[in-house]
Amino acid sequence: MLLNLMCGQRLSNSQRGFTLLEVLLAGFILFLVLTTMTQVYQGAVLSSGKAEESLSIVSAVPIIRIIVSDAVVEEGILYGERTFGELNYTWSAKLAYEGLPSQILLEDKPDIKYYLWDITLRVSKDSSVRQYYFREISS
Repeated sequence: MLLNLMCGQRLSNSQRGFTLLEVLLAGFILFLVLTTMTQVYQGAVLSSGKAEESLSIVSAVPIIRIIVSDAVVEEGILYGERTFGELNYTWSAKLAYEGLPSQILLEDKPDIKYYLWDITLRVSKDSSVRQYYFREISS
């Protein structure tokens, strides 16, 4: 009121502006909206990173499987650790079955045997780890 008298003007009700309570309430609502949007964005970024890690692992597994199968079948390596790009992988192979072919094949090659291997493959990148199981046949 003193300011109004000093300026020689009187403010009408239409020129009053916002009260302190209205400004605080609007600020609080704005803060809630910004906080919520930040959390949604952060969740989307984390999900995208995890999906990217999973995709890089899954897309490399067929190639790694061939490498591991060759190591077990051709080289006789039953356990190993290697890297493929940014991926680390380990495998272990265990003999599941040893058998003979049919009598017709034994006539041609009497000393032939078949082996069935249970192979466990573990592939990791950063904090993502995937484990796969498959079987391989060798002679």
